[in-house]
Amino acid sequence: MTLLGMEPLESSLRIATVVVPISLYFLLLGFLNSRRNPQLLSGRQDFSLLMVALSPLAFGPVMHYINGGLWMVPACAVLLIGGIWMLAPRGRIWVVYNLPLSSTSQTVIDTFRAMGRSACKTDRGIELEQKRAFVEISGFPLLRNVSLQLVGGDEELWRTFESHLSARLKKIETDPSPMAVSLLLVATVMIVAPMALMVRNAPEIVRILTDLF
Repeated sequence: MTLLGMEPLESSLRIATVVVPISLYFLLLGFLNSRRNPQLLSGRQDFSLLMVALSPLAFGPVMHYINGGLWMVPACAVLLIGGIWMLAPRGRIWVVYNLPLSSTSQTVIDTFRAMGRSACKTDRGIELEQKRAFVEISGFPLLRNVSLQLVGGDEELWRTFESHLSARLKKIETDPSPMAVSLLLVATVMIVAPMALMVRNAPEIVRILTDLF
C-alpha cells in the first residue's frame, strides 16, 4: 500500500523539481522586464541563472536512471557550480533587460561621455576614438534585452565602463516590456500546476506520513 501510494507522490515531486526552477526563472525575467529602469546583469550572472533553471532537466533523468539517493544532490550541486565556473563568460559582457535596441547605442555613447571619453557608432559597434576598444551590441527584441561586449581595452576601462553604465541606466525610464506580463503569467501557472498535483495526492501523502510515524 505504501509503495503504491508513493508512486503518484514521486511523480509529483519529479514534475515539481523540473518545473519550479524554470518557473522561477520566468518569474525573474518578468520582474526584470517590468521594472521602470533597465536592469543590468553581468554575463556571468545571466548565464548562472539560466543554468540553475535548466539544471533539473540535465540532472533529473541522470539521478532517476542510476537510482541515486540524497548523496546525489550535493554531487550535482558541485557539478553545476563547477560547470558554471568553467563555462560562464568572464567580465566584459553584460545583459541589459528592458532596454530597447534602438536606444542602446546612444546609451553606450552617453556612458563613455560620462567617463570623459569620445565614442562614435561604427560598423563594429560603439568605438572609442582614442583607444582600440569598442562595444558590440546584439539584441533579443522579443524579451527587449540587449547584450553588450567590450572588446579591447584594459581591466580598468571595462570596470569603469560597468560602473558608469549602471549609473546611466538608473536615470533611464522605460515602459514595462510587453512580454513581462506574459512571463509572469506563465511563471504563475507553472508554479501552481505542481502544487495542484500535490494537493490532489494529499491523501496518499498523509497515508505515507502516517506509515512512517
